[in-house]
Amino acid sequence: MIKSESTGQELRLQPIATVYRTIDQAGPISRIQLARECLMAPGTLTRIARLLMDNHLIQEVASQASTGGRRPVSLAINTTARQLLAVRAGRNHFHMGLCDLSGKLIKKETVQAFTESEETFSAGLISAMRDFISSNKQHITALTGVGITLPGLIDSQAGIVHFMPNISVNRLALAENVRQALEIPCYISNDTAAMCLAEHYFGTATTCNNALFISIHNGVRAGMMIHGELYEGCLGAAGEIGHIQVDPLGQRCYCGNFGCLETLVCNPSIENRYNQLARNHQPAADAYPSGNKTVADICTAAVNQEPLAVNILKDVAKHLGNVIAMSVNLIRPEKIILCGEIATAFPIIAPVIQHCMENGTVQGISRAPALEISPLGQQRWLGGTALVKRALRDGSLLGQFLD
Repeated sequence: MIKSESTGQELRLQPIATVYRTIDQAGPISRIQLARECLMAPGTLTRIARLLMDNHLIQEVASQASTGGRRPVSLAINTTARQLLAVRAGRNHFHMGLCDLSGKLIKKETVQAFTESEETFSAGLISAMRDFISSNKQHITALTGVGITLPGLIDSQAGIVHFMPNISVNRLALAENVRQALEIPCYISNDTAAMCLAEHYFGTATTCNNALFISIHNGVRAGMMIHGELYEGCLGAAGEIGHIQVDPLGQRCYCGNFGCLETLVCNPSIENRYNQLARNHQPAADAYPSGNKTVADICTAAVNQEPLAVNILKDVAKHLGNVIAMSVNLIRPEKIILCGEIATAFPIIAPVIQHCMENGTVQGISRAPALEISPLGQQRWLGGTALVKRALRDGSLLGQFLD
């Protein structure tokens, strides 16, 4: 993340960021109410509001119908005057989205990823973004920033990629590379952590200060909102619940340990286990048609009460539920949000996870956390959007406009 260059600048930006953040959270809001919320003198608030309006970051909107005299107005975020580029750099594809500041998608495109080395990855990603921006110039009035999410260990504060599961990297300074190439502020983070932040801004956790977001795809990872802030840990390494050991005698994980949660719960593990058992099942020709099933097929079969699929997903849910129970004891979230193909079998896995939480957590301290499915689904651009939105709220990106 690009920081302000001096303490003096940070102090100058604090009241401006406070006003912008309060309008973003509570707007449309009147100037009088805004001054109360920000604990500011009306004159100071008026000067800051004018500065933000001059830079097309906020706008006046009618708050109610006029009953005579001057029509009352409120302040709201100007979501359409600026755009941002959100990118999900997956294992095989770059998913790019041009969005406004509310997260509304304007244009999107998916292209092949370059994964031979960190050099080809970085160069290919920058080239893809350049082409995307060039082909969508007619939709861009002012490009505010770039938000990039990707799998692995990402230090979002320094903008450095320390590890990716599919590419060998050595302290890849991706944020700075993109900033220099495109001359646009760039923010990066782990994809699961960023989607947890997106849930807080746009999804089911908008009213939660504490939430646990769990993504189950090729791996298993968690994002954590604690006291209204995304918790990423040292070097962005927090949330690696996929490498909690659940079976000491289990198979070896790519991390080097044995019996990690990820060896039993991720999509490839579910598919391998189902397809192996299906091939050994009798009579295979009648119950299990030829061909390997994807995790989506297995979830559909479980919802349709196919015994093998139901049994496998219940076993998966047991291991996942036990780890979730540990996490609940640690951070006590208000909500637990599941994301991934396995969530389509929610009626099968939810009762098992709930049972694990009931038996594996301290009861009576607080209300049990709600277990829900992510409403954001495949909206891959929202993670990158959330990173830019956070930079606006904390003032680090505001300073670059106002300077």
